[in-house]
Amino acid sequence: MKAVIITVIAMAIPMVFCYDEIFDKVDVDKIINDDTLFTGYIDCMLDKGPCNLEHSAEFKKLLPEVIATACAKCSPIQRQHVRKTVKALSEKKPDDFKVFRTKFDPKGDYEAAFTAFIIGTD
Repeated sequence: MKAVIITVIAMAIPMVFCYDEIFDKVDVDKIINDDTLFTGYIDCMLDKGPCNLEHSAEFKKLLPEVIATACAKCSPIQRQHVRKTVKALSEKKPDDFKVFRTKFDPKGDYEAAFTAFIIGTD
């Protein structure tokens, strides 16, 4: 009986502490390499356009927590996706990256931890 309880708890922990696995399947490379698509997602995050692209509204809702916790609830794949996306944003759209930083961390409270996460590896 103890084994069953431990198994159930072990299976439930990722569901409680991680974001939905549907985000693992997002083709980040496709988004980043399609300027129109990438701009659509960024515009959604920055309130410059609609959030009508796949998962864009969910991303926008989760983004403040992802930044505040340095992606603590992200799966390993999600951590890679966030790193890749933020790096692409900073390189391809530096002006939007500045707006992004101001919008989601206006006081710079999370900058050190989030930057360490972005340049880190798992």
